[in-house]
Amino acid sequence: MTADRNRSPEDIERILAQAHRARPTVSVGEDWAHEVMRTIRQDAAESPSLSKVAWAEPIVWRVAAGAFFVAVLFAGSVVVYTSQHSNPVTALWLEELDAGSPFPEE
Repeated sequence: MTADRNRSPEDIERILAQAHRARPTVSVGEDWAHEVMRTIRQDAAESPSLSKVAWAEPIVWRVAAGAFFVAVLFAGSVVVYTSQHSNPVTALWLEELDAGSPFPEE
């Protein structure tokens, strides 16, 4: 079939409408619809194949949760320690790490 550039859109629309009316009707029975739905349900019920690293995901979440709780405990201990002592915790750490002069004593 060759394309005719001189045809108007109305002619093309009319030809397509005739082709649509001339197509055969497909009769689909109830058994066919049930079979399609059964196939869809079976495909949906099949478990997806597991990845080779699927075991790592729960471990990563557990390690992250553990790190979070350790960080919360550490922050809580810092808050408790600084409220009980007059010198700030960071000053003590910096005093240990600083190679220069120590902090002035109060």
